[in-house]
Amino acid sequence: MSKTSNRGSRARTTSIVLVSVALLSAACGGSAASSGSGRDTGSVPSLPYLHVVTPAGNSVDATPYLADSAGREVLLHGAAVVGMQDVAYPDANGGPALFPVSPSAYDGKCPAASALIPQPPLCEVQADLPAYQQSTAPGSGDDFAQMRALGFNVIRLVLNWSQLEPRPGDYSTVYLQRVAQVVGWARQQGIYVILDMHQDQYSRYIVPGKPSTLPSGCTSSGGSDGAPAWAVITDGKPACALFGESDLNPAESAAFYNFWHNHPVASPAGASPGVGLEDHYIGALVALAKTFEGNSTVLGYEVMNEPQPGTLSSVPLENLYTASAQDLFPFYQRVIEALTGVRDGLPTCPTADPTSLTNACAYPQLADVSHQQIFVEPMAYRNLVDFSPQISKPFTQYRNLVWAPHIYTHAFTLDQFIGYPVTASPFPPTYSFGYQTAESEAQAMHAAVFTTEFGDSSSTDANVLAGETAAQESTLTGGTVWAWKGLSAAMGTCWCVRWQHSTYQTTANGQPGKGDPHVPPSPDDLIIPSRQKYLARVWPRATAGTLLAYQYDPNAQTFDMAATGAGKVRRGDRNAETVVYIPSSAHGSVNVTGAAVLDTVTTNPDGSRDAYVAPDGSSNYGVEVGHPTTLLIAAVDAAAAHPLPPISEPQARQLAEQVITQSEQSSNKNIASNAALASSLATLLLGTTDPAAG
Repeated sequence: MSKTSNRGSRARTTSIVLVSVALLSAACGGSAASSGSGRDTGSVPSLPYLHVVTPAGNSVDATPYLADSAGREVLLHGAAVVGMQDVAYPDANGGPALFPVSPSAYDGKCPAASALIPQPPLCEVQADLPAYQQSTAPGSGDDFAQMRALGFNVIRLVLNWSQLEPRPGDYSTVYLQRVAQVVGWARQQGIYVILDMHQDQYSRYIVPGKPSTLPSGCTSSGGSDGAPAWAVITDGKPACALFGESDLNPAESAAFYNFWHNHPVASPAGASPGVGLEDHYIGALVALAKTFEGNSTVLGYEVMNEPQPGTLSSVPLENLYTASAQDLFPFYQRVIEALTGVRDGLPTCPTADPTSLTNACAYPQLADVSHQQIFVEPMAYRNLVDFSPQISKPFTQYRNLVWAPHIYTHAFTLDQFIGYPVTASPFPPTYSFGYQTAESEAQAMHAAVFTTEFGDSSSTDANVLAGETAAQESTLTGGTVWAWKGLSAAMGTCWCVRWQHSTYQTTANGQPGKGDPHVPPSPDDLIIPSRQKYLARVWPRATAGTLLAYQYDPNAQTFDMAATGAGKVRRGDRNAETVVYIPSSAHGSVNVTGAAVLDTVTTNPDGSRDAYVAPDGSSNYGVEVGHPTTLLIAAVDAAAAHPLPPISEPQARQLAEQVITQSEQSSNKNIASNAALASSLATLLLGTTDPAAG
């Protein structure tokens, strides 16, 4: 993401300083570019609180970013970590969760994976050992040691409301203890945690409808995970997928409608702050926050995964501009008020009636979140078009706000629905498109940007994952790939970093799968080579001054970055220096150019390295790993001088509509037919005019 509208390129006239040359200089009494190197004793980085910084200057051209207490821009990369969620499995029909919740079930052991669930349990079998002594081998059960070995420094921990509040107003202390166990494992390996209140199709307690009872054109389909059974109010709507699309589910849409309207829960409120569905959900977030608000390992709280609009109509679609303005963002505002105490200029609602659906008053403060981030997502339909059909504007005064879109370019986007191949797709026009639109949205909301989901089937990594990770570099954006571990019949079909073989092909919506579910999955979780190639990268974890641009070549394993110093950093002050992480797979020397010196390069017990660089604040500086080509260096310099501009919602919508119109005229009958359906759905979701263009 660009921080300023005008950046100069690095001066390349300063001589390149290799580690070996720097050491020789130090031995001879030189000081201009001296450095040291050594082997780390095995400690992991500390995890201080981070905060959102809005750069000074023209706010229109400056996107907020995450920073540490020294003011360094911090980039985080990792994975969405599954294995704790309460997901649907074939023929469950509302039955119990398959994986245990009690922390004792994971003390020094790991429950076996089930063929019925496409992700294994989340474990850290050797948590009693120091971080680097834990095994990273396949089948070790040490998830966080394996993540640290790839360089990951953040996870998005997938949680479910159904586990947190299994009975109305009863927030599970056992589940909170399990979450605390996992947060402790992450801290041990130097990994931040985003606590993600996850749902897919609202709830697994939306049981697939019987085919004989369903309307024509709607195939049996249920929910996947999220809300507990008592919070599922569907008004008798059928549980099925219109046009075969799981998100077009009348029962799911009705459940969301009742959630957004804070439908009263019949049972006593218990510990919930109010009687409605939203009140209970806010109470669940409060239970999380009160447990972890003093824990700097917890980077923040993601309010809801991929929220959907709600309607009681037989066609489960609602105008996205209306739904986001009237339902989604007012809900986010109430959550933030409850967690942080920010009043947004409003009087406080009475405790006996905490929810104002008209936002006439602020939700009573129930927790004391002040140092952590609040992550908020757009409506899930953004995944289809790589921009948010909404009117983006400030909705809260809380300063640590992070915009968390999911960007699945050429994996879930409109072109795949229409039928274009990944390598010849007219939309989205570039892999960076979804990040440039996210920047425009975030600037309008005064939020930082962090992509909490991206990814693909690993068989397309050479195109899709390569493009997604390069786009994150070009926009200076961090993210968590979906997902950490998974089960499938073939490695190439898995949306995961580490894969376990399973002959049974399960489903995500409660329908029967294919094959024999009694055949146990392979015990060994194998890292997918293409995932290691594109995700274990050289990247600047913390930048003193302003990060201008950087790029990693995963084929040559070389790296180049450009930055400008905001002030002199004392050499040896590792809490203020620029830190570049180098995975064990990248072996090149570290070079520094411009107005900075290389302090030291430390080697960790797993073979990864950290390069510490001290800028003098006088001008631009650069860091190189290996021998980047002239072309790579020129690309970084060009990106530093001319960062990618934000793309506004009206611009993005116009482009998407043009592609749909052109596709309707395609000589390929399949593409033309799918485009016509997409056009009809777009009319319902977007309307005929763009409110954001006014």
